[in-house]
Amino acid sequence: MNDKNDSGTIYFLAGLLLGGLVGAGVGMLVAPDSGEVTRLRLKKESEKVVKKGLDAVDDLQKEKITPAIEKVTQELKTRFQPQTVTTKKITK
Repeated sequence: MNDKNDSGTIYFLAGLLLGGLVGAGVGMLVAPDSGEVTRLRLKKESEKVVKKGLDAVDDLQKEKITPAIEKVTQELKTRFQPQTVTTKKITK
């Protein structure tokens, strides 16, 4: 597993989420609508950005994190299984 690549992906997703929130906020604040309409639009846009961020994190988990955990789990099972069998034979 490449830690540098994984942390870069996380920073990218965090930047994407933050940039989306800031952009939506600024865009709504300079809009020529009333305060109530602007707040409503800002709320809707922020909900969309949060949903996209959560979807991106979910995709990252499905594509990278879960397979990496499964790989490490399988490797640990393979490495420690012979020791468990040997221990059972010695204690019998």
